[in-house]
Amino acid sequence: MFKIGDLANISGVSIQTIRFYEKEGLIGPVEVDRWTNYRYFDEKSIERLAEITYLKDLGFSLKEIKNLSEDVIQQKINQTRKNIVKLSQNINALSSIRKEGGNFIMKKFVNDSRVVGKWEKVAVVKNKEDFYLQKFDDKSLFSFNELYFLPKGEEYWVLKWTKGSLFIKDRECPYEIIDEKLFIGIRDLETGEIDGYAVYKKVDSNIYKKNEIRVKDNTDLPFVYDERVIGFWTVVDCVKKPEQFNPKKKFFKDKLFLKKYAFEPNGRLLQTYGDRNTVSERKWTKKYVINEQDSTTSEYTIKKIGNDVYMIIEWKSGDYMFGGEVRCYYVLKKENKS
Repeated sequence: MFKIGDLANISGVSIQTIRFYEKEGLIGPVEVDRWTNYRYFDEKSIERLAEITYLKDLGFSLKEIKNLSEDVIQQKINQTRKNIVKLSQNINALSSIRKEGGNFIMKKFVNDSRVVGKWEKVAVVKNKEDFYLQKFDDKSLFSFNELYFLPKGEEYWVLKWTKGSLFIKDRECPYEIIDEKLFIGIRDLETGEIDGYAVYKKVDSNIYKKNEIRVKDNTDLPFVYDERVIGFWTVVDCVKKPEQFNPKKKFFKDKLFLKKYAFEPNGRLLQTYGDRNTVSERKWTKKYVINEQDSTTSEYTIKKIGNDVYMIIEWKSGDYMFGGEVRCYYVLKKENKS
């Protein structure tokens, strides 16, 4: 058994805190010496202090810890979910704050029931009048073929909104509804000026949730062995189209997010990515890399150029999950076995 000082040293909880927990009825000694009044604790006391610390880190109050039950835990789960929604709303509000002329402009969400739902792009024009004159521009100048306006301006992918404005990666694009068509101003990335309009027609006014509008691939594929992929692969480039890859001339000039693949014979794949070389686990089967967490299945092809073997694989990020388009392909070079 331990005295309170020993318990404090072992548990990392101060003597004063242990005494406070005793006063609150959260912990108690297993024995009190009737002559010295020393309080003694045991291994279960160490476990109890660890439990209290763990629950406090999860946001439980001391009163909730003392009266812990399934109902208390469920109430905490429900409250945490509400907190997450509120924090998400706060993030949206904070992201909309911008500086103009030395002043901070704070734009609160204002509802616009007319835009809630799904919209489909029908044209891109230089001026609004051009739409009625059928003087259309290249649709690819604005890459969002479909748009969803979620209730309360909820953000999905890189998009959020408030009345009169659509925010794309925090870049504000004004919108206007004319003759039941949605005109969204396209800002020049360099000047910030409106240099065109994307025009949309409404598909429906449904109340969508993020999970309902994203693309989900079939990830329940049977494992088929592919001897060619077993081993280690290092990323060498990222291209918009597979045919753009040239081993003698790098296409992507910036830092690459994906770093390495390690294919194991049992269908397990380790993926290394990011500045910290984070490692995550995926699955693979012949022709595909499977990401069960994001519900995506990315197709790969193997190509031999000279003495080197390359893998070209679809990169399915938010552009695919919410836009339905594969916008880039990673290229990996197989490492020699030596």
